[in-house]
Amino acid sequence: MYVDLFVRKSKGLFTKVNSRVVILVEASGGCSRIITREGNYLVSSTLSQLEEQLPVVLFCRVHRSYIVALEHITSVTENSVKVLDRDIPLSRAYAPNLFSRIHIIM
Repeated sequence: MYVDLFVRKSKGLFTKVNSRVVILVEASGGCSRIITREGNYLVSSTLSQLEEQLPVVLFCRVHRSYIVALEHITSVTENSVKVLDRDIPLSRAYAPNLFSRIHIIM
């Protein structure tokens, strides 16, 4: 289920990052920032490109600027998702997909 990603760290050096340690991916200018337990990696890939490479069963796009690891979501409202004690915006366009993938008990 998990995949190894090789992230460019510096000139010619690629570091292996397993998708199980990825908590959050956020757009950062024309790049993306991969946030893990071990640290952050700034990569030149777009969020859409990373969305295609990350396992769809583990990650969910919640906003045009954010992809979250489903297992790291601690709470959800109709317009935000809490990950790492951060409130991440949840856009109306991506909310139906997220709500269909998490188990809500009322």
